[in-house]
Amino acid sequence: MAGPGHAPDPAAERSQLYGESVSAWIASADPPMSGSELAWAQEQARTAQTDAAHLTDQS
Repeated sequence: MAGPGHAPDPAAERSQLYGESVSAWIASADPPMSGSELAWAQEQARTAQTDAAHLTDQS
């Protein structure tokens, strides 16, 4: 997260939004995801969240 007087990192924001979007997609899938599809989507969400945290820590 950006400190006072600092603009948020656009790449971190995009990664965060992507992670949230994938998580919402997983939660709303009908029929529910399973197996390799679910594992892939969960990995996408985790990676995006990790990337966002890493980019935020660097700013």
